[in-house]
Amino acid sequence: MSFDRVQTVLFDAGNTLVHLDYAFIADLLAAHGQTRTPLEIRRAEYTARAAIDRALAPGTRPQQLMWPNANAAKPSYFEVALEALGVPAGERPPILDALREHNLVDCLWRVVEPDTAAVLAALADRGFALGVVSNADGRIEGDLGRLGLASHFGIVIDSHVVGVEKPDPRVFALALERLGATADTALYVGDVFAIDVLGARGAGLQAVLVDVLSCYPGDVDCPRISRLSELLPLLPSRVAAL
Repeated sequence: MSFDRVQTVLFDAGNTLVHLDYAFIADLLAAHGQTRTPLEIRRAEYTARAAIDRALAPGTRPQQLMWPNANAAKPSYFEVALEALGVPAGERPPILDALREHNLVDCLWRVVEPDTAAVLAALADRGFALGVVSNADGRIEGDLGRLGLASHFGIVIDSHVVGVEKPDPRVFALALERLGATADTALYVGDVFAIDVLGARGAGLQAVLVDVLSCYPGDVDCPRISRLSELLPLLPSRVAAL
């Protein structure tokens, strides 16, 4: 697959630019009598991503799958992760409540890898237009600002703010419109196959999957990277005029 025509790079936020605070989650689990390492939690989260890939029927809103919902037919993202960690069913509700309450105050996706800003700066130096398209809760632009990343992006699209979520092609089209870009020269980078890769492809973009542990389950027919710095050798050293 060639990325020679790419002029615009759009990013997911959660677990792409800003990662779950696995150390905090490990501490919270320990406080509830469930000792797990951050790596074990990160590995279990892959099970939750695969569950979303299976559950994402047409018309399903991904944000509705994140937390327990009495009206939902399937377990939530964090429920699946706790199950994969072997947390007994009867002990999950208070842990889920604590995670959700903490996330309302301080977003759990808040860890930035040390080289993230340098990678974004390098892409901008090469001439790429950069943006963010995130299924979020209205806070992502502010969070990116507090974490020192917002200045790298020409636009930040928050699904809560614009009223449409990935994988709906309209949210990608909105980002491209605001950047003055076209789908055939754009690349999307995200961490959930059904939402990010298939969503981007449905809107006419190419896509790369962030697979930190190189163990994404299922048939993932797209380029994968384990960290953002691996984008640099995939993309042209300078944006070409088309």
